[in-house]
Amino acid sequence: MSTMKKFQRILVAVDGSETSERAFKEAVSLADGDTTLHVLYVIESTGNYFGEIALNTPQMYDEVIEKQERKMEDRQAKALAQGVGEVVTHVEYGSPKEIITSYSKGAEPVDLIVIGRTGLNALEKLLVGSTTNYVINHANCNVYVVNI
Repeated sequence: MSTMKKFQRILVAVDGSETSERAFKEAVSLADGDTTLHVLYVIESTGNYFGEIALNTPQMYDEVIEKQERKMEDRQAKALAQGVGEVVTHVEYGSPKEIITSYSKGAEPVDLIVIGRTGLNALEKLLVGSTTNYVINHANCNVYVVNI
């Protein structure tokens, strides 16, 4: 009889899409009082990739950061209310696939990445989750893909 591995450090990548919100809920359900859950939102460095307008001014960038940090506070409260031990939120700017996989390679790497199959962008849907495929092939930990 096999038992499922207990994950101590889980990363869930969110982008505001329904699929990523399902991934967040799934990550919370996998966590418990001994788990640290990292919730990550990456602002795509090439502009309109995840539905955000191109960030041409520092003010626009700051507005997106503030908006996402408010959403992260809500996610943090929901996860803690569900019994997750610790919730750490991150809003970063750059390449989502590279930033997500970097969390599996650092000094304190996560042992599970939870990610949705596709995100907000029509191009990404056409490419069948290119970020997800990259993470699956480059992460140094297990990857849990949440399907629709």
